[in-house]
Amino acid sequence: MNGLEGIFEGHPFPVDLEHLMEGIRQIYSFEEWKIPIVENVDNFIDVKEYHTISFSTGNGILKIEMIGTGIPPETFKELPRIAFTTKLEELMREKKEGLGYFGWGLKATLLVAEKIEIETKYRNYRGRQIWYWVGRIPFYEVKEPVLELKEDQTVLVYNLKDEYKGILNENGVISTLQEFYPTLLAGAPALGRRRRFIVNGKAVPKPEWLDENKYRKIDRLEGLRVTGKSVGGRILISDSDLDESLRGIAIIVCGRNVTIERRLDLFPDVKRYSGYVHADVLFKDLIGDKTQIKKTNNPRFQELKKLLTVELEKVLRENGLLPKITIEDREFMRKVHKVIAEILHEIPELENYGIIGPMMAKANVYMKGDEILVTKEIAPSSKTDIPHKGLEKGIEQPGWGREEEPTISPSERGEEKARREVRKRRVLPEFRVTDLPDDSIEAQFEGGRVHVNSKHPAYQYARKTESARLYHVCRAGLEAILDQLLSNQEIDLNKYLDLKKRVMFTLGNVL
Repeated sequence: MNGLEGIFEGHPFPVDLEHLMEGIRQIYSFEEWKIPIVENVDNFIDVKEYHTISFSTGNGILKIEMIGTGIPPETFKELPRIAFTTKLEELMREKKEGLGYFGWGLKATLLVAEKIEIETKYRNYRGRQIWYWVGRIPFYEVKEPVLELKEDQTVLVYNLKDEYKGILNENGVISTLQEFYPTLLAGAPALGRRRRFIVNGKAVPKPEWLDENKYRKIDRLEGLRVTGKSVGGRILISDSDLDESLRGIAIIVCGRNVTIERRLDLFPDVKRYSGYVHADVLFKDLIGDKTQIKKTNNPRFQELKKLLTVELEKVLRENGLLPKITIEDREFMRKVHKVIAEILHEIPELENYGIIGPMMAKANVYMKGDEILVTKEIAPSSKTDIPHKGLEKGIEQPGWGREEEPTISPSERGEEKARREVRKRRVLPEFRVTDLPDDSIEAQFEGGRVHVNSKHPAYQYARKTESARLYHVCRAGLEAILDQLLSNQEIDLNKYLDLKKRVMFTLGNVL
C-alpha cells in the first residue's frame, strides 16, 4: 500500500512474470551457468562488511556462503521483489561506488535452479526464504530458519536444474572467478577492502596472466585522475607475443572485470603488453550485465582512454616496443598533418567537438637562442624545435596552423642552442599506419590516435603512389574520427552526413 488508494482511478501496470524473467535472461551476454557466481559476488563486493565468500559444489547443489554480515530484516522482506534495490538510494545518498543497482541480479540466479534456499543472520535477526518455479513463473515462501548460524552471514543453496549440474562444478566456479575478478584474487582491494574467495575449502588462485614472474617488466599506473577520481593499475611487458585475448588493458570497476570480450587495446600493433586499470569512477557507466561500459557521450571513459594512451606510449617506447619512425615516415606524417590543419582552417566548426582543434596542451617550445643546450635526440619535433635525428629539417608541429615560424637545423653534433618557452599549442590526433586485427576495418580512432590499417586492400593499392597513399590515409583517418563522433552521440546522423560531405570536398581541394 502506498497511501494513494482512492485518489486515482488508474491502476499500475500489471506484470507478465513469465515474459519478464525471459527478458532478464536475454540481458546476459555470458553463459547462464555463470550468473549465480557473478551476481552473488557482485552483491558480496557491494557490502563492505562481507569479508569472505565460500562456494561448495557437488551432488547437484551449489552452496554460497557470504561471511561478515547478513541481510537486514527490512531488506530481506523485500528481497523477492523484482527490480527492487536499496543500493541505488545508498549509492546516490552516500556518493559511493557499487555494482548492484538494477535490482534483478539475485532474481536472475533462479534461472539455473529448480529451487533456491536463502537464509541470513543479521545481529539478532534470522530470516529464511525459498524461491522456486511453478511452470515458468517464479514463486517464493517465507519459512522458519533451519541453519545454526553462529556469526552474521548469508547462505544460499541452489538446487540446480539438470542441465547445469555437470558444469557448475569446482573448476567452473574457479574459472569464472578468475575471469570476472582477476585482481581481487591477486589481493587487490574492492571498495576499500580485500576479500577472501574459497571454493570447496581451498583459496582460489589468481589467473596465470597476473603472475608477475611471466613478465620482464612491470610498470605501475600511479597519479592518474579521471574527473578528479584516482585510477591506478599496472602495465605488464612480456618478452614474447601474448595471446590476443590477453593483449591490452583490462578495465576493472569495483573489482569486476567489465571488458571480458575485448580489452582496451590502444596499440593494436604491439603484441607484448597486457595490464589492468582500476577505474571505479566508471561504475555508473556499466551497461546491462556489466560486461560493457557505456562509451557514447561519456567524458569519463574518453578521458581515461587519453590518459592510458599517454602512459602506455611512454612505457612501450621505453621498452622498445613501438615501431621505429623513419625520416621518410615522419615527413609523410608531416604532410598528413598539414592537410588536416588545412581542413580545420576551412571548417572551423570541427573545433566544437573536442577531437580536433580545441584540445590545447602546454608544451615546451624551443626557440632559437643561447640560453639552453638541447640535444636533438630528446627535443620534440616541431617547426620551432630541434629535430630528433640525423640532418632532418625541423618538422611542423601538427595543428600549428598557417603561422610561419623559424626552422632550426641541428649542428653536426646534434646539438643546438635554444631558448625554451612554455606555450599552448593545438594538438591534432596522431596518425599511425599499422596492422589492425580486423583486416576489413580501414581505420579506427582510439585514445586521441588514428590507426590506419596497413592490411586493408584499399591501403595496399594506395601505397603504390605517394599521392594516393596521402589521400587514403587522410580520408580513412578523417572518416574514423567522424565515425567516433557519431558513435559517441556528439553529432547526430544528419550532422555526420553534412560534415562528411564537407570534409571530403575540402580534402579534395586541399590535395
